[in-house]
Amino acid sequence: MLLFLVGLLVLILLVLLRAIIGPTVIDRLISINVITSMGCAIIILMAFLKEDFGFIDIAVVFMLCGFASVLWILKVLTPGDWQLRVPGLKGFEGNNEEEDA
Repeated sequence: MLLFLVGLLVLILLVLLRAIIGPTVIDRLISINVITSMGCAIIILMAFLKEDFGFIDIAVVFMLCGFASVLWILKVLTPGDWQLRVPGLKGFEGNNEEEDA
């Protein structure tokens, strides 16, 4: 189990390196999301090792905060541009009328 935790920490360092040298903002955003997921996995593994299952609640809150932060960063980076567009696929252009929220 300890070897698995050390492996996760090494993977977090590699993903952190990708976040630092990532050429685009989306690479950095995905790296931050992966680091959050691996951190949550480490918290859950530590909960099972220590047999204190109160840490699972902390892991769930940590993942929810990570998800909300990713949505907030996307909202800041793409203001007013929330239409789904997949180039090369028909029917995924989104409708031209915007709904006021």
